[in-house]
Amino acid sequence: MPKKTDYGNFKPLESADRYRLIVRSWGPEGSGKNHFGFTGPSPIFGLYFDPGGHEGVAEKFIREGKEIHAVAYRFDKSSMEQSQAKDLRDQFIEDYELALKNARTIQWDETEVWELFRWAQFGSDSEAPKNYAQLNAQYRYLIQAAYDAGVNLQLIQKVRERWGLNDKGKLGPTGIYDPQGFKEANYIVQVDLQHSWSEEDGFKVQIGKCRQNMTLRGQEFGGGSLDWPTLGGLVFPESSEGDWQ
Repeated sequence: MPKKTDYGNFKPLESADRYRLIVRSWGPEGSGKNHFGFTGPSPIFGLYFDPGGHEGVAEKFIREGKEIHAVAYRFDKSSMEQSQAKDLRDQFIEDYELALKNARTIQWDETEVWELFRWAQFGSDSEAPKNYAQLNAQYRYLIQAAYDAGVNLQLIQKVRERWGLNDKGKLGPTGIYDPQGFKEANYIVQVDLQHSWSEEDGFKVQIGKCRQNMTLRGQEFGGGSLDWPTLGGLVFPESSEGDWQ
C-alpha cells in the first residue's frame, strides 16, 4: 500500500525518474526484431525460448560495449507434462522479477512465453474463453510490472501467414501476417511495431499504435533507420538522447 498523505492514498504525479518504452515487436523470422531491441539502453536482460533469434546478433552489441545477460529456456509441448510446464513458468517468473530489479531493457520471446503459460494453466493448447480470466490477469500483471519498475520491455512475437484467396484467385498464402501470442498485448503496450525485410527496403519498421503520440501511427522507417533512441525521441520529444543510452 502507498504511504498515506493528507489526501489519503493519493500522491502527486511527478516526472518519471527515467524514460521507458513498453513495446510489442512482431514480424517474420530475420526481420530485425532482436536487433532493434539490442539498440536499447543496457543492461539488457533477455528471456529467450528461440535461440535463433539473438544468436549472431547480440555479439555485435557486446563488442560495442553493451552489457547483455540472457537465460535460455527449452519448452517442447510434445514431451513436457503440465507439471513440468508449471515449474518452467515459475522459473520464468522468478528470472523476470530478478531482471526487473537489474535491467534497463528486457526482451521476451513472447509468443513462446504465452504458449508456456497456457500449457501450464490448462495442459493443452486451447480452453474455453471463460476459463482464461485468471491466466489473462496474471499475464497482464507481468507486463504492468515493467511499467511500475520503469524499465524498457520488448515483447517479441512471431507471426503466422494468412491463407485465403491470393491475387490469382487461388487458395494459398496471402502475404499477410498476423502476430501470434497474447492477444491483449497490443492494448497494453505503449508502442506497436511491425518488422519486415525486403531486398528493396532492407529492414523496415512500421509504427502501429502509439499511446503517447498518435501522430506516429503508420510511419515507416526503412534501411534499419529506426533504433531505440530514435523511437524514444519520437514518442517522448522532451527526452534527450542520453535518456535512451
